Amino acid sequence: MANHLPVDRLRRGLCTRCRINDISVYNVRKYLSNVGFLYVAVSSGFNIPMKLTCRDCSLAELCLPRALSPDDMEQFETMVDQRPAMARGNFLYQTGDVFGGLYAVKSGSFKTTISASDGEDQVTGFYLPGELFGFDGFDDHYSCSAVALEHSSVCELPLSSIDQLVVKLPNLRRELDRLMAREITTDQSMLLQLSRRTAEQRLAAFLVSLSLRFRQRGFSGTELRLSMSRYDIANYLGLTAETVSRLFKRLKEHHLALVNGRTVIIQDFEALHRQVHGSGGR
Repeated sequence: MANHLPVDRLRRGLCTRCRINDISVYNVRKYLSNVGFLYVAVSSGFNIPMKLTCRDCSLAELCLPRALSPDDMEQFETMVDQRPAMARGNFLYQTGDVFGGLYAVKSGSFKTTISASDGEDQVTGFYLPGELFGFDGFDDHYSCSAVALEHSSVCELPLSSIDQLVVKLPNLRRELDRLMAREITTDQSMLLQLSRRTAEQRLAAFLVSLSLRFRQRGFSGTELRLSMSRYDIANYLGLTAETVSRLFKRLKEHHLALVNGRTVIIQDFEALHRQVHGSGGR
């Protein structure tokens, strides 16, 4: 007898057309993640082959295809590779690897790290579904390592494809330029946080940013399931894990947020947002 896969797991990463809400159980017969085909047998007994294309993906408005016309999209899709799913803790690439291409998160999440002079890894970023990363490799080799924070998958835009597409598709070049500029702005903002903001402001800014990114993806902006550990959050913010734990307790005392394991429930978003700018909580 074939195994059954819960609806909520099957929906993650699937295109909008595949989200059939009135079917309670999906019987997955075969999943070929490396070529992007999913064979689904529903309770009625039909086998439905589905190709997960950029045009059908529910993340298209957050990803590179947002800048492309339908005709351009057709060319773009032929160049995109859908990589096999990865287990938590696996490396997508490591520091020093030859630049192979850019990656868009299809499901799950990733962190990027760089080795500091003392040998410790420094977390440089977290990436959610629809977000593009790998820009650190444009100088021939990746300067960071990318690690899956949970069971995750990516779409790859190989270097050879990038070279061809930016010539054929001017809109794609402009979108890549925009995303690279955003990476630089994010890095500058992080430097400002580390040099000017208090520990409370850093954590508040992190939670506000995550909340907004979750909302963009159709998730709850008030109940955040964090894929990153408390240690990773502390490392990213230039704090200790003990400090982060203490700050979470303070947020609870001020009725700004509740923390239960890796779930954060934001109770007062506006007050949390004010705290980012030093205006205090309630």
